[in-house]
Amino acid sequence: MNSEDFVKEYHEIAERALKLAEKARREGFLVIDELIDEDKYDQRDVMELGLRLVVDGLDSAFVDKVLTNIINLETDTEIKVLKTIKKEAVLSLQAGKNPRLIAVLLNSYVNIENEYAMKQYNRL
Repeated sequence: MNSEDFVKEYHEIAERALKLAEKARREGFLVIDELIDEDKYDQRDVMELGLRLVVDGLDSAFVDKVLTNIINLETDTEIKVLKTIKKEAVLSLQAGKNPRLIAVLLNSYVNIENEYAMKQYNRL
């Protein structure tokens, strides 16, 4: 994976996480169930699987353990980072964190200035 693809994937993950966080804050977390991508869930995508576990009411320690186990199976460093970002997004959503704080947290995994990340958040 080249750096351009990595940054593009990161932005897609962050944008989805922030949109989900806003929606969950306005409408409640159960509305997220309708937005889970079933194909990705079936492929054990960290975000989709994590969202399903959270919607099903499982505690954060269990969700963290399952997602960490999946991440630890990954051998590609950049994909591992992206999966970790997805895990952090899920756990942040579960905790009801403010979307601005989620943006800062996710951005801490990449070498992108916070100012740019906040502009991305503000445009959503």
